[in-house]
Amino acid sequence: MSQREKLKCDTCGKEAEQLRRDVVDEDYNALTKPPLWNCDSCYEEKRSQRQQSQAGSA
Repeated sequence: MSQREKLKCDTCGKEAEQLRRDVVDEDYNALTKPPLWNCDSCYEEKRSQRQQSQAGSA
């Protein structure tokens, strides 16, 4: 059985088996931004901050 290579979160540097990135979501488009891959906790934190920011500007 081969071990999966650990990936490194671009935000916190923590190693993880999988990383996540939002590219296009409701009222969010990161196609023109540099790709940042995040562990689950950084992903959820950034998503929460983005949603709060969007709610404040609505």
